[in-house]
Parts: sequence; structure tokens; C-alpha cells
Amino acid sequence: MVAEAKSDTTDCTDGRTCLLEAVHGLKAEAFDIPNVVGSWSVRDCLAHLVGWDAWAVNALERSAAGMPVGPFPTEREINDAAPRDWIDRPIDDLLDMLRAIRDTMADRVSQLTDDERDVKSMAIDETQISVNELVDGLIEHDMEHAGQIRTWRKTQGV
Repeated sequence: MVAEAKSDTTDCTDGRTCLLEAVHGLKAEAFDIPNVVGSWSVRDCLAHLVGWDAWAVNALERSAAGMPVGPFPTEREINDAAPRDWIDRPIDDLLDMLRAIRDTMADRVSQLTDDERDVKSMAIDETQISVNELVDGLIEHDMEHAGQIRTWRKTQGV
């Protein structure tokens, strides 16, 4: 039987690097063009990813402190909150936060044992997930949005 591959902190930061490469070289005004990912601009999409990372870091820190890991906002609440928080901030601040928050998350994950990372200790909506599943989901999330942004850039010549 082949063991299931698990994400590690390198995967976690590599996913974010791929996302940041997708926006590298964009002019400041291009970050606010709508309809890149659904109706969202690149800024909205990146802020949305900061929101998910903030949720994950909060969950990991609460767990490490022996505190209850919930209740958490719904997926819709997470998706809606971060873009509003970042709408008026400079794009360089948003890009810095994308790097820093993922580094913080990778650091928190690296402090857990393999067994701790396998326990389904968190919930998104009604679904129980492990830290490994969370990390895998966040990596896929970065890759999905990086692909959407690259496609938009290619079709728009941006």
C-alpha cells in the first residue's frame, strides 16, 4: 500500500510563491480591475487569500495554546471579510501580508507532530478537517487563484 503524501511547510510556502509569481510585475492599477476571479479584482482575490490564512493561523494558535479551536466563521463569512479589510491599503502592504502570514502559518504547522497534524481538530462549516487537510486545501487554493490570475493576464495582455 502506498502512503498518502502529506504537505509540509515547504509545500505551503511554495504554493504562495506560485501565487506571488502570478502577480509579479502587475502595475498598481491592474490590481483593481474587476472580473479577474468572478467579479473580484486581483486585490480582492489576494485579500480573500489573506482572510483564509488569518483564519488558519488563528486556529493553529488557539490549538497550540490549548484553547478551543472554534467556533469559526462560515466559508461565506471568511470570503466576504478580508476584501473589505484590504480595499484601501497599499498593494505592497497586501503583498507583504501574503508573504508574512503564510510564513507564520508554515512556522506554526512545523511545530506540530505528524500525529497532531492528522487529527481532525478543525471545522469549516460542518466539515471536520485535520491540519494536513487544511494545509493541502490552502495550497490548492493558492494554485487555483494563481492559475486564474495567469489566465486573466494572458487573455487581457496585462
